[in-house]
Amino acid sequence: MPSPTRRGFLRAAAGATPLAARAGVPDWLAAAETTVATQNVGLGVRLYDLVSAERIDPDVVAERFARLRRNAPGERMAALASTLAAHDPAVVGVQEAALVERDGEVVADFLDALVAGFEDAGADYRVAAVSANADVTLPASTGNGTVGVRLLDRDALLVRDDVAVGGTRSGTYAVNASTVVDGERFTATRGYCFADLRVRGVDVTAGATHLASANATIRRAQAGQLRERLPDTGATVLLADLNSRPESPSPSAYGILGERLGDAWAVADGAGPTCCQFAHLGNERSFLSRRVDYVLVGGPATPLHVSRTLTDPEARIAVGDREVWPADHAGVVARLRVGPALSDPLGVARAVAARLSGA
Repeated sequence: MPSPTRRGFLRAAAGATPLAARAGVPDWLAAAETTVATQNVGLGVRLYDLVSAERIDPDVVAERFARLRRNAPGERMAALASTLAAHDPAVVGVQEAALVERDGEVVADFLDALVAGFEDAGADYRVAAVSANADVTLPASTGNGTVGVRLLDRDALLVRDDVAVGGTRSGTYAVNASTVVDGERFTATRGYCFADLRVRGVDVTAGATHLASANATIRRAQAGQLRERLPDTGATVLLADLNSRPESPSPSAYGILGERLGDAWAVADGAGPTCCQFAHLGNERSFLSRRVDYVLVGGPATPLHVSRTLTDPEARIAVGDREVWPADHAGVVARLRVGPALSDPLGVARAVAARLSGA
């Protein structure tokens, strides 16, 4: 049975013949089914855009910082973890998993809170790989002067406790948005991370990334660099916020990565928008209008089913006297069939043994 091209997945997602729905990794003895997910967790307030202003106003920074705390990152991460745990993914890619500090004291650690949320939901997950991206400290007004509010942006891969992790790697992109404010240069560094996983006896390379939002030229450069970091063999899963749509004019970040990977959304119905709720998360009805969050697959990996989370207002959670969305993006959850590379006989034997043993 012929297999679809990776570009075919992308054409299908954009409305062409859904090749991914009818061909791919066969259900043979060495193949395994698994679930993966991606989620941009969202800061819960616009802080990074302050560095693109003509000057940084400590009063505005203080107001935004207070709003971030009011939006209860811990409670939001717990809700996200509970939602994701219900799907039992082997690996979760997250974006905007920030570390927030006030004069060196941790105020919010989104990654720690997410792991704790999984534990509270009865699921054991651990952080397998992290990319440390933009690291910015802004002055915030207080009654006695100013304090430094630090924001470290991170993307990460979280894996279920039964998933073995081999090598990991991370890096930052060579091209990033940059600006000078009040005589100081700020760079919105973006990055990526990868982990080599063994899922039910099958070796899978998983990656997470979040490409630049405001500049398509920078975004394309980042996508090109990431494309060259993808493995040449084996099953690959990229869990990403590309800030690029399937219908974006060519060349686009989506299309550049489509030269190596296919879009799991090809097996779904509908447009599947994932972005975005209001930054403050307080909107009552959903404003999702465009698809920028993806599960992309390469090598012996075929999407079987894909869905979104956090699309209904019922997903909102109570925070004080308000209700907020747990994140400003919808999550994407995909069921995949993965297999070993046929050029790897030891991998085939290991996968067959795992399936025969019921792993």
